[in-house]
Amino acid sequence: MAGKHTFVNALEQNAKNLPGALAVVQGSRYLTFQDLNAQANRIAHGLMDLHFQRGDSIALCLPNSIPFIEATYGIWKVAGVSVPLNYRFKDEELINVLDNSDSVGAIVDEEYIDAFLRIQPRLPKLKFIIQVGSKDTKSNSILQYDRWLSLQAKTKPRLNWREQSDDDIGYNIYTGGTTGMPKGISYNERTMIRTTLEGFSGSVPVILKQISQAKDSTLKSVPGGRFLKSKFGRRITGANVTASILTWILLHMPTAYRSGPAKKLAGKLRILIVSPMMHSLGWVLTFTLSKFGATIFLLEGKSYQPEEALKVIEQNQITVLGAIGDATLKPMLAELDRQSYDLSSLQGIFASGMPTSAEVKQRLLQEYMPNCRFMDFIGSSELTGMAFRFYTKHDNEFSKSSFPVNDRIMILDPVEGKPVVPGEVGELARRTDNLPNGYYKDPEKTKKLIRYYHGQSWLMSGDLAKLDNDGTFHFVGRGSECINTGGEKVYPEEVESILHKIPGVKMAGITATPDEKWGELVTAVIQLHEGQELNEQQVIDYTLDKVSGYKRPRRVIFVQQFPITLTGKPHYRALRELARQVSPTQEETA
Repeated sequence: MAGKHTFVNALEQNAKNLPGALAVVQGSRYLTFQDLNAQANRIAHGLMDLHFQRGDSIALCLPNSIPFIEATYGIWKVAGVSVPLNYRFKDEELINVLDNSDSVGAIVDEEYIDAFLRIQPRLPKLKFIIQVGSKDTKSNSILQYDRWLSLQAKTKPRLNWREQSDDDIGYNIYTGGTTGMPKGISYNERTMIRTTLEGFSGSVPVILKQISQAKDSTLKSVPGGRFLKSKFGRRITGANVTASILTWILLHMPTAYRSGPAKKLAGKLRILIVSPMMHSLGWVLTFTLSKFGATIFLLEGKSYQPEEALKVIEQNQITVLGAIGDATLKPMLAELDRQSYDLSSLQGIFASGMPTSAEVKQRLLQEYMPNCRFMDFIGSSELTGMAFRFYTKHDNEFSKSSFPVNDRIMILDPVEGKPVVPGEVGELARRTDNLPNGYYKDPEKTKKLIRYYHGQSWLMSGDLAKLDNDGTFHFVGRGSECINTGGEKVYPEEVESILHKIPGVKMAGITATPDEKWGELVTAVIQLHEGQELNEQQVIDYTLDKVSGYKRPRRVIFVQQFPITLTGKPHYRALRELARQVSPTQEETA
């Protein structure tokens, strides 16, 4: 039997306890938990026929799809490691990740199969490639997914080794950075859930304080609202001891599979995942919530279309949406402005990966999603669920994406390992014993990720944040992106948040241009929405009185295509290179 905390054990238990409940839906195709378990068994049998061994890695180059989910479970059935690939990777990036991860096989969507045919001769460790789709590759070495599965038994395979344990690595996600090649980070599933609960626990005092101070009209619509709005209820929710008790409960919550919650939530918890499952947010939501009997809904289109997402929410009474900040929610807001949809079923939005602008959060909640709670959370593949903040339509502080510090989440001086004082900038870090396995085959980078100060272990984010007087923090950028202009430090995110408010701006990034007098000049790189017009002086003037003079852009470069990383964030190395290459006379046409 697989470890009691593993996702594959949860699938097998749900297949027994909830055999007819829907597990995943994509367009007209759907699988019950029993169907999904059978598909995973077929994949496991197929992998064993291909001489798979315990602990082997299998790469998945797939969009959000049913094959992504069933293949992941199938890999776990044989105690293997799933390696989700970013399907935007170019040949050299694919070669680096496939080689570095020691992948012995790959399951690939037909859209990306040509790249694998090109690079296959350079990958001696890669023993087989399985194509999802019917594209004619004219290659005898490529297995066809549907045919391969049709030849396999749907019963659970008998292994010649131990099933996946709670201590085994289940996945190895390669993170895309602004410098260097992607690097693999891995957790076992129990630790991953524990570290997420740790991050969530830090928000408990803030949430309780919000409840204790909320208006009666706000509390009226929530479960237990009659008690919460009473004088006694407000005193209880506002008490420090209540926050301490609930935080303790959350940190000690059992993470093993339990049938009770799954039976209660099956058919009621319906999740639409629009964030790519190849990244942490989509991956974590999919497999964690499935453990609790949730039905996972996926879009049919391989590229995100807000119209399709809104129709799926409306037609299927979706309760939770997993999204990537402005990249998915800003187009959704524009579509809602154009056409009406019934979104009354939507109770929660999980947003991460990139910031969600204040206007988008506020308008979605106040105009179109009346019953929804918006959960803004920060994290990464290395630091799953770092910190959380909740918003409702009754909030009045949308403009600042700040998060609370506590005894676990702090802003540290990375040299001395001591918390900074309000007004200072330091590195965002979390104290925890629930540590990842580190960067795969990279002990030097792992030492920078996991540090020990004063006998305690800390996960270092690499993100710079400023501690505010109210005990919250907000991001100012990454250490490698800091600009030094005339001895003053400028952190890109602070200025970018202002530029994004300029009407007509689609994407904005802050970088530096070398300068003899000042060392570096603050330089804005901007992509406008189609049909919009702005000039350099208008952008510079907009920042007047909104930020200190030394932080204001001295140059503005307008581009047709804004450089982003594989995760949709500004590609700061490319921005710096662009600023060096583009002369002032070229700035309007770069």
